[in-house]
Amino acid sequence: MKNAIGVNKLKSTLALLRFEGSDNQRFEVKAAAGGFPESIINTLCAFANTPGGGVLILGVDEKNDFKVVGVFDPKTCQQTLANNAKSGFNVAIELSMSLIEVGDKKVVWAEVFESDKQVKPVKLRGNKRSFIRLYDGDFELSELDEQMFIAARGMSQHDEEAVAGTSRDDLNQQLVESFIQNRKEHSRIIAQMSDDEVLLRTGVVTSSDVLTKAGLFALGKYPQQFFPNYSIKASVRKQPKLSSSVRAMNVQVFDGPIPTMLDEALEWVKSNSDELVLNLPSGHVRTVREYLPVVVRELIGNALIHRAVNSISMTQDVSLIIEDNRLIISNPGGLYGIHVNELGRTGSVTRNSRLADICQYVRSPDGMNIIEKLGSGIPMILAELAALDIPSPRFIDGGIYFTVILASAAAREVAPQIGAGLLSNTELIVRVLKKGPLSKVEIHQFTGLSYGQVKYALAKMMDTKLVTKIGKDKSPDTKYVLTEG
Repeated sequence: MKNAIGVNKLKSTLALLRFEGSDNQRFEVKAAAGGFPESIINTLCAFANTPGGGVLILGVDEKNDFKVVGVFDPKTCQQTLANNAKSGFNVAIELSMSLIEVGDKKVVWAEVFESDKQVKPVKLRGNKRSFIRLYDGDFELSELDEQMFIAARGMSQHDEEAVAGTSRDDLNQQLVESFIQNRKEHSRIIAQMSDDEVLLRTGVVTSSDVLTKAGLFALGKYPQQFFPNYSIKASVRKQPKLSSSVRAMNVQVFDGPIPTMLDEALEWVKSNSDELVLNLPSGHVRTVREYLPVVVRELIGNALIHRAVNSISMTQDVSLIIEDNRLIISNPGGLYGIHVNELGRTGSVTRNSRLADICQYVRSPDGMNIIEKLGSGIPMILAELAALDIPSPRFIDGGIYFTVILASAAAREVAPQIGAGLLSNTELIVRVLKKGPLSKVEIHQFTGLSYGQVKYALAKMMDTKLVTKIGKDKSPDTKYVLTEG
């Protein structure tokens, strides 16, 4: 009975991977028919460092349509895997292994558990290299990435730390007055306090009248005097129409307190995007911005409030990029206390609880709240986009970075209708490539197809000379274009 459950689990997983056309972020498949694959060592490390871990499936040939071929020697394979997990890294990696029999073939199913954050990053014992899992590959960590892992081991109360050299004179009085008024309106107890006591009790200042990071970032005159990289760096990446020597244009750095940065970033997105006229399913016509302001406001606000603010992470800014009909927002620090699949489905968990609490009562110069009630943002985003048939954002938790990819409203023109069967994968990809060269990740975002489906379809399209590749084989910047003629 146990093996039957294992066979069903294996079959359903391989059916998914076969449909997608490749491994993915969660599963890595190796044939292992002729011996133990050395590349598995990197994958073990990557899964241990990646939120949620991952699964190794040994004895299946990805290149042969995920055919079960069986491992070279089940006992030796499991023992080698266990030995590597136990002694091949700076810390032991936890595994759960089982043997699945499919006819006369044997497959090793090994679940690799995410390591505790107190020991990350996990490194190979020999060469000290470290990896993390992205899409269907293992990517090596930089020295700064490793430092950010180490910095994330501590308690998440960095927003309450006092900022040496600051005082109440470093507060923006207009923001402070608005904050105190709003705070008093929402609490009968706080309404009875003096203004000075409100700032102390709500964590804006310490008992020594020094500003906290939370108070400085939300209400400060110029936080960048003390933390130069607490800013937003924005750019429009190279478009097909630009010269090959131009890598980006309209590069901007937004500084000041959170309300100011948020307003300026929103205006920048607006000035670098278009208005679109959409035909709605109801038959009505609606003019909207390419990136809905209410959605962009929430996503940028989240990046500023939920980013990591420990000493290492403060060397990194929030990144805002417009590239090929998509908006990419990335901040230092992965998700805190929640898995990416739980976003919008469970209550709010925040890394910077003091900063988030203050920002609930802070308004930007245009009079809008910085954030609404905690936990309501993601459901609102999904609802706003769904109402216009715009693809949902893609959320990527890299452990030390968190990235949101928001497709332009124009992407709704090519979004597949699930279950309708109106367009094949190839036809969808052809339609998006008519807009210009795109990478695999961009095609994935604009079509709604999985990354594996895109990879599989592009390989077939290249075989038939339908598309041409521009760039190196494994570079994330490689673009695909329709072949002329």
